[in-house]
Amino acid sequence: MKYKLNRKLIPIQNEDEIGENEILVEVLTLGEFDEKYKGTYHHELLMDSMEHVQYSKVEILRSCTIGTILIPDKQDLIEKEFGFGFYIHKKHLVFIDDTQRIARIAARLPEIKAFDTTLEARFFIELLEFLINDDVLYLQRYEDKLVQVEEELMDHELEDFHEDILRYRREIMTLNGYYQQLSEMLQMMSENKNGLFNAEDCRILRVIANRADRLYDNTKMLREYTGQLREMYQSQIDIMQNKTMRILTVVTTIFMPLTLIAGWYGMNFRYMPELMSKYGYPGVIIFSILVVIIEIIYFKRKKWFD
Repeated sequence: MKYKLNRKLIPIQNEDEIGENEILVEVLTLGEFDEKYKGTYHHELLMDSMEHVQYSKVEILRSCTIGTILIPDKQDLIEKEFGFGFYIHKKHLVFIDDTQRIARIAARLPEIKAFDTTLEARFFIELLEFLINDDVLYLQRYEDKLVQVEEELMDHELEDFHEDILRYRREIMTLNGYYQQLSEMLQMMSENKNGLFNAEDCRILRVIANRADRLYDNTKMLREYTGQLREMYQSQIDIMQNKTMRILTVVTTIFMPLTLIAGWYGMNFRYMPELMSKYGYPGVIIFSILVVIIEIIYFKRKKWFD
């Protein structure tokens, strides 16, 4: 798809329709880009990058800027992602996207109001702003989700906690890497080593880079939060194990004297007087009950049952 851009994106059929103060914006599939720009230097570099888009990066060439952006899908941060390539040249902007997402996003972008920036830079910046526009709210909702997990943990609802917290940690690490790469990419573009942008473009690029950096800091905080939740979970497990061991210790201690009595009178020596006594058996029962009662009173005073 081809567009001309003069504050507003307008679909065109022929590049001859582009005026003097307008730029060409193309949204191409990888196959279309390969066919149209084969043999150019930036083509080879972009084709290599687009073969397996693994992260967001940018390369500043002498007369153009090229790169790729990998965006995690917020509906499934671990399994799904969306990547596209871009090429920025004077009066020319190309996006390589097989999913048509960029075309849909571009159609939703507002008219460019700024008059002191280059159109190709401003449009690219508007696109990046759209991609991270609601991410602060998204991270806030994610933090609320972790707070709810913490409350459930405090209520000892530990079922599936370990699997859930590992998934949350992996999702946050995905966002963490995305914002870090985006911030570094924008900072590198703002250095403007090829002179493609003007001073205002570079200033806005730094502003967006700082926004991405703050989002990166937020994900670092969330990552630390998941670590604290894991420690709380382990502490809860340790407390439960300690309670179980204390109960087992109390039960063992209570029955230890009874085991001794049973073992003692299980020897069956011939001249043990209690074996022949009429009251021997009831006496041992009463004695055993007294021992248990005394032990329970003692343990309660020592607060072993709390």
